Amino acid sequence: MHLRELPTGTRLIVMCFVLAFLPIVVLVATLLLVIAGMNHLGGGWENRMVELWPRTAPIAVHFAIQRMCDIADRPAWSLHEMEEQCRLLEGAGIAVFVRKDGVPEYLSPGADAAQVEAMAKARTESDRASLVWTETGFTYLYRSPSGAEVYATGDKPLKLPALTEAQREARNQGRWLLYSVFGLAILVALSLGLLFVRMLTRQVLRPLAAMRRSAAAIERGDYDVPAVPAGGLAPSDEVGATCRSFDKMRLGLAAARAERERYEKNRKELLAGISHDLRTPLTALKGYASGILDGVARTEEKRTHYVTQIFRSATILEHLVENLFLFSKLDLGRVDFQVTTVNLRAYLAEYVLERAPWYEDQGLAVRFSDETEDTEPLFVRLDPQEYQRVVENILGNAKKYGGAAPSVDITLSVREDNNVHCTAVVRFTDHGPGVPEAELPRLFESFYRTDKARSETQKGSGLGLAIARGVVTGMGGRIHAEATPGGGLTIVTAWPVHDADDTPQVGTCQEKGRDS
Repeated sequence: MHLRELPTGTRLIVMCFVLAFLPIVVLVATLLLVIAGMNHLGGGWENRMVELWPRTAPIAVHFAIQRMCDIADRPAWSLHEMEEQCRLLEGAGIAVFVRKDGVPEYLSPGADAAQVEAMAKARTESDRASLVWTETGFTYLYRSPSGAEVYATGDKPLKLPALTEAQREARNQGRWLLYSVFGLAILVALSLGLLFVRMLTRQVLRPLAAMRRSAAAIERGDYDVPAVPAGGLAPSDEVGATCRSFDKMRLGLAAARAERERYEKNRKELLAGISHDLRTPLTALKGYASGILDGVARTEEKRTHYVTQIFRSATILEHLVENLFLFSKLDLGRVDFQVTTVNLRAYLAEYVLERAPWYEDQGLAVRFSDETEDTEPLFVRLDPQEYQRVVENILGNAKKYGGAAPSVDITLSVREDNNVHCTAVVRFTDHGPGVPEAELPRLFESFYRTDKARSETQKGSGLGLAIARGVVTGMGGRIHAEATPGGGLTIVTAWPVHDADDTPQVGTCQEKGRDS
């Protein structure tokens, strides 16, 4: 797992831990390296410390005494292990005498063994282990269980030999070398800490900066600046989760603005369409009424004609207002559909049988064919009265724009929807001029007409297909437009197939021979 994938709280804890312990680790590692280097140069690091800083001699003496006790306690030890500590004590003016199993092992140069032993025994209170260190002298005596005996005495224990100029210069250089090493170690620790902190803070601040830029862009009205930085964010990152939530809000605001702009555009088109479509019948009403009032219609025949035209214009206005009212209710979702289970096969067959002669009188040939080749009931859930309005609007649209001899083929088929649900598909196919492919999705917009011919007011208000879409989708169906092969327009409605008990049919289309 990468560090950036950790939660922000965990990363902050890691950052605090590193800031607290990284300098300690670096300094301890440097100290160990310095001690190892001093030991490598020979003489022991304690002696080197005494040479560089004489005031540390008491500490070095204590280290040396403790080391000699540890060596003497071992059953088997060699003089070589103890010589380094003996020389450190001798450098501080202390004479050392070491004996093992009654056999002398070491004696400081120029010292008398008997005198060192006698002085140690005289000055110490215990005959096994004792250390006396005063302003007048130093005495140490130790007898280990292994048979080793250590005696150390000195009248002036911390008097170090005078240094020559070269030795003093070497000591100063050694000091500055150590100062430089530890200073460099501190600098490295601080640099690593700052680098680590910068890395972590960038991981926290980078998404916050992206969110701040996105917020500033939203304030300017620009919803296209993402709040999530390039490269993404870890799923467990709390700051990243906040950025993702902010980005979802940004996308929601962008979608809301686009929807608001679309509604505003539709509203303007609706107002323009209403104004345009009301103008013609109102002008006719005003003209014919004015003709009656001015006495233009002098004969009974003319007056009857004028009144008839006034009635027709009023009917057009009534139909337009009715459509507008229904369209508004559909747009607000306030239409109370009386949905029931309907045998769609019988419904369409009966409708065409009853209404085909009337449509034929209007110049529209309507035919119905059932591609399922089945006589069993085909149940769907819809409002029969409102669906009749859909059928009439589609057929009326085909009659208005279907050409010189319009005809509509109503075809019923059944298919499986993603191998899950059975769907009844009704296709209303005309063979008129058709609609360009790019204009098909816009056919269901209010007051939308695709060409100049369709902008003629007498051919309709432009709300028919918009109302059809609102009714179909409001009842749970689907509707879309296709280009008819060979020319023309096909309106397709689709409905989920149910059983008689209103249960949706699942995966039974092919079993019943209803595969389209």
